[in-house]
Amino acid sequence: MRTFELGRMTAFQKRAVMTREGVDIERALFLAKTVVDEVKLRGDIAVRKFARKLDSFDGGSLSISASRMKSARERVPRQLMKAMEVSKKRIEAFHRRQRLEPFSYRDSCGEFGQRTVPLERVGVYVPGGTASYVSSVLMCCVPARIAGVGEIAICTPGKKGRVADAILAAADMCGVQEVHPVGGPQAIGALAYGTESIPRVQKIVGPGGIYVAAAKLLVRNDCEIDFLAGPSEVLIIADGDGDAEMIASDMLAQLEHDPYARSVLVTTSQPLLETVRDELASMIKVSARKDTISESSAKGAIFVLAKSMKEAVDFSNEFAPEHLLIDAKEPAKMLPSIRNAGSVFLGRYSSVAFGDYCSGTNHVLPTKGAASMRSALSVYDFLKIIPYQSISRDGASRLAGVVDVIALAEGLPAHAHAARIRAGRAGK
Repeated sequence: MRTFELGRMTAFQKRAVMTREGVDIERALFLAKTVVDEVKLRGDIAVRKFARKLDSFDGGSLSISASRMKSARERVPRQLMKAMEVSKKRIEAFHRRQRLEPFSYRDSCGEFGQRTVPLERVGVYVPGGTASYVSSVLMCCVPARIAGVGEIAICTPGKKGRVADAILAAADMCGVQEVHPVGGPQAIGALAYGTESIPRVQKIVGPGGIYVAAAKLLVRNDCEIDFLAGPSEVLIIADGDGDAEMIASDMLAQLEHDPYARSVLVTTSQPLLETVRDELASMIKVSARKDTISESSAKGAIFVLAKSMKEAVDFSNEFAPEHLLIDAKEPAKMLPSIRNAGSVFLGRYSSVAFGDYCSGTNHVLPTKGAASMRSALSVYDFLKIIPYQSISRDGASRLAGVVDVIALAEGLPAHAHAARIRAGRAGK
């Protein structure tokens, strides 16, 4: 755990916090490139090689059979199925309100507009290294289906070639019939470039560890990606009335994801800072994922004392957290000041855990500061915008002069000629 007083942080200390010191994406890029390049070159052979090495793959099929997919719901506990159904309905309710409408209009030069067209085939990465993320299936597949995506391919680390029934059941709930027991950079490479068993996709979405994030960066010139979605992080802004136990519980929840996770508390209260720090230390001792949390909390549990709430908000905006929880008086009044955050949780009862599973907002969020320029995964991520124009005969005459002047100024006479010739024909 690390503690800082914001006014006394050195430039080096602040930069270390802002850049997520210890999350070594450069080293991950080097290792992921070896895997991605080999998958691109050798297809299934390379996928099997790395799956055996990293996921104890047993050499079976790289695709889950249709019969196992269909029967998965029968093997999942009824209580879990009901919870998944509630979660799916709430995610649908939120994402159906995300609309990107087509439009058209006419003016004196013709007709203009845009179409919204769904992607045809996308890849969804579902983490599965240290936990089985059923929720990520719903978070990625529901908005894709609402957008109108035709084919969805899920890749998730298989335990000796097997995928958890709950993940298969969630996929079936979303109408997904293609699941591959492949994780890590080899899955990203397969989805991006295609193999004999895993046809290539147009876009890859979904959270993952540092090596998955690195692999997504490597393929993004050949296959669209969403953003860096991992390792997980939360920043909590609290005043002196913050609830220490609740705050510590949300910090613990992020730290249990993986060794690179970040949980940051920024508060104006020294007593609250100390109480939360002690509370978190106590929780770690009895945590079911103690090994992971002990490692992540060494650098990832960060406590910052601010002089004012404005200073706390400014720090948060610079950090651009994946999750931002505000435990303060009238938190909604602070929302207009928040410029950079993946998802905002207002009030002490708005645990990030609700957003992770069932409030309805998406839990696939930009991390490592990318929230300063990217938004949460949404229906919009699965749509293409295609503008169109139909220039009338009169419009060609009206616009040719504009093209002529600008094109010649840019040194592109052929452009000017293409416009002028149409204006000439229109005048006949």
